Amino acid sequence: MNKKKMISADLLKWIALITMFIDHIGAGIFEKSPVFMSDHYQIDYVFRSIGRLAFPIFCFLIVEGYDHTRSRFKYARNLLIFALISEIPFDLLFKEKCIDMGYQNVYFTLFIGLVTIIGMGYIEQKNLKVSLLLELFDAAFGAFIAYLMKTDYGEWGVVLIAVIFVTRRNRLAQCLLTVMFMITSPFYMNIAMIESLGALSFILVGMYNGERKGTINKYVFYSLYPAHILLYCGIRYLL
Repeated sequence: MNKKKMISADLLKWIALITMFIDHIGAGIFEKSPVFMSDHYQIDYVFRSIGRLAFPIFCFLIVEGYDHTRSRFKYARNLLIFALISEIPFDLLFKEKCIDMGYQNVYFTLFIGLVTIIGMGYIEQKNLKVSLLLELFDAAFGAFIAYLMKTDYGEWGVVLIAVIFVTRRNRLAQCLLTVMFMITSPFYMNIAMIESLGALSFILVGMYNGERKGTINKYVFYSLYPAHILLYCGIRYLL
């Protein structure tokens, strides 16, 4: 643990959660409002910009979880369970219907990313001559699955997790290479300029001290995603 650095895993979790909550106020409430274009555009832009910090931090935490969890199988299982639990609330908030197979929630992206790096870690342990090639294939396959499933952040979300994974033993290289990936990948370049603001999250990651107190119950942490989406559905209904 580096005592000169100020940010623990718990603080990173709270930053990711709060910025996600702010982002979804814009995406799930302001952008669904009939008066969005006239009254809420600037506020929404600020909220969505703040929200760009969330996903890269969640990706970093997936890799940290891979390194520290007692059971990677249970970790992946929990992500899949909450992906399934979250899907109907997610579709209600963002697609305004119970089931929409055209766009799946971010838990599926995180689950696929975790399974992908579990495979990459297994290949690393075997120390084969073709390990790099096999790891690239594994990452490409995971990205392809996310693309087929049309998950939130899609194939580029899985690749981002893979990049964070392969650079995890050197924090400076991890931050620099991940930022380079985020500002040059087609996903971040093609959809909106504010997406590149997510690269700023790695300033926070660079201040991570390795401290993992575990003061946030993992099931509470998992459940805050579907819970806040249901809350926003209710708020939008009332409005």
